[in-house]
Amino acid sequence: MPVTDVRVFIADDHELVRFALKALIDDEPGLTVVGEAADGEDTVALVCEAQPDVLLLDMRMPGLGGTEVCRRVRDVCEGVRVLVLTSYDDEEELFGVLAAGASGYLLKDSRADNVAQAIRSVADGQVVFDDAIAQRVIAGTTATTDRAAAEEYKDLLSEREMEVLRLMAKGMSNKEIARALWIGETTVKTHVSHILRKLDQNDRTQAVLTAVRAGLVSMGGE
Repeated sequence: MPVTDVRVFIADDHELVRFALKALIDDEPGLTVVGEAADGEDTVALVCEAQPDVLLLDMRMPGLGGTEVCRRVRDVCEGVRVLVLTSYDDEEELFGVLAAGASGYLLKDSRADNVAQAIRSVADGQVVFDDAIAQRVIAGTTATTDRAAAEEYKDLLSEREMEVLRLMAKGMSNKEIARALWIGETTVKTHVSHILRKLDQNDRTQAVLTAVRAGLVSMGGE
């Protein structure tokens, strides 16, 4: 079931940005801000106390950088998903934070309604990028396609698991995948669990990126 009551933590070193984001989020039905922080160390400590569904994370803050914050939160704060919202589209930072387990990456020039929808999507287990970032991810993963890994994964994954994986790459939730394939949502969850195990990944984001890198699927499902 999609998450309808989403708890959000804001991490950004600019007070005005935090104020604007809090106003935006609190004005959205089903979204609530449960905490905020202005530096990396405080973010890790306070997120674990607040236990939000989504950490809205700036990449460059005093103390710990965004990638390290993401890695530590994912390691010690179970169930918290990370959505990056930043002014920077540096490729090293982008792929670093995705490797650390972020579920999405948006730029701060995104429309307000897109940010709200991205928070809901990430809380629901989807992978979210804005269009410009998605193109960077596609280009970066295509350049490192591992053909040997692709053949190995094709042997491991069933035809149905490949169908589910392609829809995961489109950013679909379990419920949406179930509707598209005319199967139960519980069955989808089982397929996703098998996909994560076979690709040796802990979450959907990493599974999709691994599959794109191996040339199994395309980001956006094209």
